[in-house]
Amino acid sequence: MASVGLRRCDWFMRVSHLYTGLFLVPWMTIYAVSAFCLNHRPWFADFASKWEEVDKAEYRPGEPLPEAPEAQAALLLESLDLAGPIGSVNSDANQLVVYRPCALGLYQVVWQRKTGAVVVNQQRPPNAYNFVNNLHFRAGYAPPYLPDRIWAVTVDVVTISTLLWVFSGIYIWARRPRKLLGGLCLAGGCALFTVLAVLLGR
Repeated sequence: MASVGLRRCDWFMRVSHLYTGLFLVPWMTIYAVSAFCLNHRPWFADFASKWEEVDKAEYRPGEPLPEAPEAQAALLLESLDLAGPIGSVNSDANQLVVYRPCALGLYQVVWQRKTGAVVVNQQRPPNAYNFVNNLHFRAGYAPPYLPDRIWAVTVDVVTISTLLWVFSGIYIWARRPRKLLGGLCLAGGCALFTVLAVLLGR
């Protein structure tokens, strides 16, 4: 008979494997579907978004701008009622270009410093293909916005749970009386990974 410690470990592995999997169904579905789409990008070429102009404005800050381009970008987005996370900023003496993440379509905001003209482009049309891909690449704790912070926490939970699923899967297999088929799968997967890692590392 299994000891009390092993029975408790069995219970923990099965329960954690089950309930973290159930909780993370939406996230794992997003990552699985988007990974498939990215791996077969040519199949979905017709669904790829294109830049479309969605707004024009004029931006003439009434006070000296902060030196950091990221701080300038935050003020620009706020003036356009697009305050939110900033993906990247390209800045020079003539213009400021801000990329703002959005699950329904990335924003590109271009501000001409001398004329004050602002053009807002967005990836259109919104569709399921772009939605899952945009969520796939949404990560990081840098943006000071609650939804982004919560999403970043769930990404950490996904990664930790994935490792837990790996170790709990090995544990559950090791506790089975018949281990041959599982051992062949484990050894085969590790061998294939090693060979591909060496070949792709050249």
